Amino acid sequence: MLPMPLRRLVVLLLLYCILPWTTAGFGAPAEGAGAELRVAVVTISREEPYQEMLHALRTSLLAAEPRASIETLAAGGVTAADLANRRLVVTIGTQAAQRVAELGPALPVLHTLLPASAYERLAHVRAGSPTSAIFLDQPAERQIELLRLALPAWPRVALIAGRTSGNLAQRLSEAAAARHLLVRVGLVDADGDLYPALQQVLAEPAVLVAIPDTHIFNSYTVQNVLLTAYRNRSPVLGFSAAYVRAGALLSLYSTPAQIGTQAGTVAARVLHGERLPAPAAPTQFEVGININVARSLGIALKPAQELTAELQRRERVQP
Repeated sequence: MLPMPLRRLVVLLLLYCILPWTTAGFGAPAEGAGAELRVAVVTISREEPYQEMLHALRTSLLAAEPRASIETLAAGGVTAADLANRRLVVTIGTQAAQRVAELGPALPVLHTLLPASAYERLAHVRAGSPTSAIFLDQPAERQIELLRLALPAWPRVALIAGRTSGNLAQRLSEAAAARHLLVRVGLVDADGDLYPALQQVLAEPAVLVAIPDTHIFNSYTVQNVLLTAYRNRSPVLGFSAAYVRAGALLSLYSTPAQIGTQAGTVAARVLHGERLPAPAAPTQFEVGININVARSLGIALKPAQELTAELQRRERVQP
């Protein structure tokens, strides 16, 4: 019989040989451990914004949890089996969220790059499954704070809302009223209602706050909306960088990379045993401005970087 120390050494060597270590080295997880850190990312497109978001998510997650395994799946062909044996599913975009909601996986799901109104309509949200989201929408208070910061001489706010964006319009109205701004809201039920609603809320020059409701503000309507506002001498606050390029005076938005970084942080916490946080707006954001539109409307604006920094500072000092 082998001496006790030698027997222990033999046992350890046998265990080392039969355990399925990965090729990453001694410190890498075994297959069973890796399965506990598997994340599925479901996306609808390989276009730049989605890839930017995916890259930032991956970078953020692996920085916090290097052992994480991240697999990207196309929303069009994803099945329930593809989502099995995961610790977390992350969706990128509304269509990806809808597809995963249809599958109804019994595991935590984090939705990103979608409006709050789209999230609220998802089936598994209503069913009470463990889900959360990082919205495209900026908080109403943040938007109104930007208006007070950038356009302190403008006392009126105009809003256009549809059937699915009434809650957001209500939050904006309340935030504006709390800052002593006058608010006009136009309701749109059909395509033909948009122009009359714009004329109604812009009867007097006001800041038109675009709401991320694709039934109202989309690629087919944006030019007419911006042109109508311009003719009524009313600046527009948009919700993406594209709005500034198209002719909005201001935009308040979060980049895909910023949302991806936030999603990666949330994913790492879930892998470390924490529960999903409540659905929330992006924590990082940027302000964009259109100097040419400002000049045409006779509005003096601070530089975009200065507005962004001041808005961030004000949020940090809030109780």
